[in-house]
Amino acid sequence: MLLRFQGSLLGLAIGDALGMPVEGAKASMIRDKLGRVLEFMDAPWRFLKAGQWTDDTKMMLCHARSIVERGRVDADDTARKFIQWFESNDWRGMGGATYESIQRLRSGVSPDVSGKKGEMAAGNGVAMRIAPVGLVDCLDLERLGEDCRAAAITTHDNPEAIAGGQAVAYAVARGARGDLDPASLILDTVEFIGPCKAAENLQSAAAFLESGMDIAEALARLGTSGYVVETVASAFFSFLHTPDDFEETVSRAVEGGLDTDTTGAVAGSISGAYNGLDAIPERWREGVEATEEIVGLAEGIYRLVEQQSV
Repeated sequence: MLLRFQGSLLGLAIGDALGMPVEGAKASMIRDKLGRVLEFMDAPWRFLKAGQWTDDTKMMLCHARSIVERGRVDADDTARKFIQWFESNDWRGMGGATYESIQRLRSGVSPDVSGKKGEMAAGNGVAMRIAPVGLVDCLDLERLGEDCRAAAITTHDNPEAIAGGQAVAYAVARGARGDLDPASLILDTVEFIGPCKAAENLQSAAAFLESGMDIAEALARLGTSGYVVETVASAFFSFLHTPDDFEETVSRAVEGGLDTDTTGAVAGSISGAYNGLDAIPERWREGVEATEEIVGLAEGIYRLVEQQSV
């Protein structure tokens, strides 16, 4: 179980770092210029080196550090960590909804009303960072749903953003505790999050998997933009297409193009939770930024869960 916790958080960071240099590129361009994306690459135009990650992992770390320090999901404390991150100026691609929300937090607005509302808040900024919540609440799925909502509305007060975050946290939780069944994951997730557009696109992913559709075509149909409805479905498809192969899952997710770092991060968090740390290629474990801290935070969250289960 500890290895699954570590696999989830490090898997998220690895998917993020693998997708970082090609973020925004179309799948066809990635395919034509690079073929497969199997190695970390420098991105000098972003002032980032091979193996470094973006705001996805930055925000995940805010959640993970807060959980370890506070012993639970604490939206107020996480919000303070978001502010500290903002004020460090090391933003690494911070999204618009997150930027606006943290500005409100800095002005004294409470985390339960600081999040951006409306259609433009249906981004994937919650889904990309939510894995630590899935881990700490893996034995209490009712609390998981509530904690995901509290974590989400700090930046994204939108039903689809919340549902997408809950879907990813649910998959991570099931993987981490060892009872994720790839054959029923989408059905179980849809039941957990309830009727919404994210659930509808997940059902499309299930239909594409059942038909044996090629992954490139499936991701093109499901979408790989920053819209959470697309991100979640494409990440789930990438995982379920090759559930036992972390490397294939994450690389194919990134090769889907557009919001490559986030599709990779979400797919990596789920695959890492299911397959565990040892299933992640050694070159990626050694090459990604801040491996020791990430693995250590995952262990800290595992110890909290261990105490809860006594």
